Amino acid sequence: MGLLSGDTLGPLAVAVLIFLLLLDLMHRRSRWAPRYPPGPTPLPVLGNLLQVDFDDPCPSFNQLRRRFGNVFSLQQVWTPVVVLNGLAAVREALVYCNQDTSDRPPPAVYEHVGYGPRAEGKWRGQAASLQVEAESWKFGAGKSQPI
Repeated sequence: MGLLSGDTLGPLAVAVLIFLLLLDLMHRRSRWAPRYPPGPTPLPVLGNLLQVDFDDPCPSFNQLRRRFGNVFSLQQVWTPVVVLNGLAAVREALVYCNQDTSDRPPPAVYEHVGYGPRAEGKWRGQAASLQVEAESWKFGAGKSQPI
């Protein structure tokens, strides 16, 4: 019980925290580094959140573009992000290399709207209710409304 006494608990917790942060950094770097373009070295847990000004990201992205080129990667917490700067880079990625970028996940808003694999036809009910509502307002009926 001497190991978990009050005097050694603080330094032990700090050592375990440093070990876990280094383990997280090594695991992430070995898994993501070969698959993504070059970019700034992320901090453990935070990634590159402190290197990008989210109120005005253009100067931050321009500075990173000068250092790493028109295509670079960032890490936002645990999510890797690839940044494309310029029309030529976007055209190359989305038109010429479309087989590599076609497996991107659908936007998360699709689930809320009613599209996607788990939507189960919700959009049909939404469309029917919109049609009934539009008919009740007499949209497109061609009648002039009295003023």
